[in-house]
Amino acid sequence: MTRALALVVLAAVAGWPAGTEQHVATSPEPALHNPHWAQWRGPDGQGIATGDYQDTWSDTRNVVWKTEIPGRGHSSPIVWGDRVFLTTSVQGRHVPGRTAPDHLGFDMKPGYLNPDSTAVDYDYALSVLAVDAGSGKILWQHTPYDGAMYDNRHRLNTYASASVVTDGAMLYVSFEAHGFYAYTVDGELKWQVSLGNVAKAGLGPGTSPILYKNLVILQVDQEMGAESRILAFDRKTGEEVWRAERANRRSWATPVLVNAGSRVDLVASGAENVIAYDPLTGKERWRTEGTRSHPIPSSVQAHGLVFASAGNSAKVLLAIRPDAADDASRIAWKHNKGTAYVTSPIAVGDYLYLFTDSGITTCLDARTGALVYEGGRVPVPATFRASAVSFGDKILMTSEDGDTFVLRAGPTHEILRTNSIGEPIWASPALAAGTIFIRGERHLFAIR
Repeated sequence: MTRALALVVLAAVAGWPAGTEQHVATSPEPALHNPHWAQWRGPDGQGIATGDYQDTWSDTRNVVWKTEIPGRGHSSPIVWGDRVFLTTSVQGRHVPGRTAPDHLGFDMKPGYLNPDSTAVDYDYALSVLAVDAGSGKILWQHTPYDGAMYDNRHRLNTYASASVVTDGAMLYVSFEAHGFYAYTVDGELKWQVSLGNVAKAGLGPGTSPILYKNLVILQVDQEMGAESRILAFDRKTGEEVWRAERANRRSWATPVLVNAGSRVDLVASGAENVIAYDPLTGKERWRTEGTRSHPIPSSVQAHGLVFASAGNSAKVLLAIRPDAADDASRIAWKHNKGTAYVTSPIAVGDYLYLFTDSGITTCLDARTGALVYEGGRVPVPATFRASAVSFGDKILMTSEDGDTFVLRAGPTHEILRTNSIGEPIWASPALAAGTIFIRGERHLFAIR
């Protein structure tokens, strides 16, 4: 145990009174690393790591290990202690003539088919894996579903794009239409439930589960709002505890838990409305205007505000007061430029950073929405699907080409360096216990 950590533990146990001098430091102690990255976007779903991490690497430099991962998946690595968890999908036999369910268009008429929808005419094996964080060895792999897909996916998406969530004892895995599963961290299946037929315009999955107290919670928005819902299950048994029916159309955003003063709100983004629920009961607490476009980016929070965004046909960022006295004062401010279709924003210190899908950066004052800068660019043309993560004063922006651009957090746009692992990247990185885990198209990398 480090001296700094020992002092923290002793203070908590002994209850040292305020103002009592117990330790005099000659220089600031470094921040301790977060030991886990237990859910999509890590601690509190915000993409923020504590402690210092490596900021220079290549496909060989500062790579502790790399492990080939079978199949395709865009789920992020999830880390608890000495284990990394992720999902993957492996394409199987071709079944000519198999078709997807009929989809409604925005005119509410049937027959909608996205030109980029594909793959329903193949079987897929959907798997979850555990990898040793120290060596990269695959410890176990289980395939809870192997067979026909209910719906198409976008040609750029996968059937394994939702990240898992863990509490260190159990692992919760969503494959949407193909089941929701609970494993021990040692790979024993404890329970499974069916979510029914989940369709999202033939574009595939993406929403990840989250944990609250004894519950595992999953947002299941689909099609044009029919059968959209949020579900909460008992973590130990898989028994449904509550469900909140919704009229929101398909979304891929993961909900966030927000400190709203004297309570915690479960805030779910949506095109029609952003809605907050009591996470223990599913009872609606408040709602405000929505993002207009179906949301893929996850919301973030800072300085008492929740930031919900979308970037398809409508480009909007909403700064929402969860503790507002009434719905009329719920929106603190808006910004209608610079939001992404896929990637989530990030809040670091006093600033909120937005990224377009080509990596153009906008920096706003998180409290007021005042523009700090816009038009910040990476040094080469790029496309971004992974969401940014941060440690210290550095923000990591990872492109589809496999380049990670190190952006200095602050009021001036500055790219410090560019690192590449030499293969495409779609999944967002994970940072835990001093190691950066990056999932490439073929390999999982550990960088330290």
